[in-house]
Amino acid sequence: MQRHKSASMSDYANEIPAELHSAYEERPFQSCTRCGEALAAMESGYQIFKLFEGGEVIYEYAVCQPCHTGVMDQFSEHSRARMAGYHSQRVTLNLGPHLCAVCGNERGEDGEPQYALSAACEGTSLRQSLMFCGGCLQEMQALLSPETRRTWQRFVDENLPGVPPEAISPAGLVTV
Repeated sequence: MQRHKSASMSDYANEIPAELHSAYEERPFQSCTRCGEALAAMESGYQIFKLFEGGEVIYEYAVCQPCHTGVMDQFSEHSRARMAGYHSQRVTLNLGPHLCAVCGNERGEDGEPQYALSAACEGTSLRQSLMFCGGCLQEMQALLSPETRRTWQRFVDENLPGVPPEAISPAGLVTV
């Protein structure tokens, strides 16, 4: 595995890059997928999550911090603890949008066509972003309890119509 230079926030000039804009709306995310509130006005910030396969967006969403916290609070204590432990032990920050924050693999390395981008934003500024390869997303998915999987199913049903819940990992809801 070849390691590349870590991306710094100056590499992004603190602007949310086009890759993290809504592919469906062809512009930056405007409102929370869950509550509909304007994201730019959220003092507490918001999270963006996008899943790609073969370079195409499979699904995307943006949730304000209060909704993000609300969904996370519905996850089982067991799942939250396992995900927090995984992130604190395995996730490396500041690798940029092309290297997996867990294993360090570059997008598409080892023939993996799937990857996800997760970002913490405030107003129109990017605060942090992470890329997860498909294999590491599956590892995180395996940490979830049946109760958390049911909670995730409800989130998908209520907020992402037409997307099968098994296509979506709740891993993106863990704070970056």
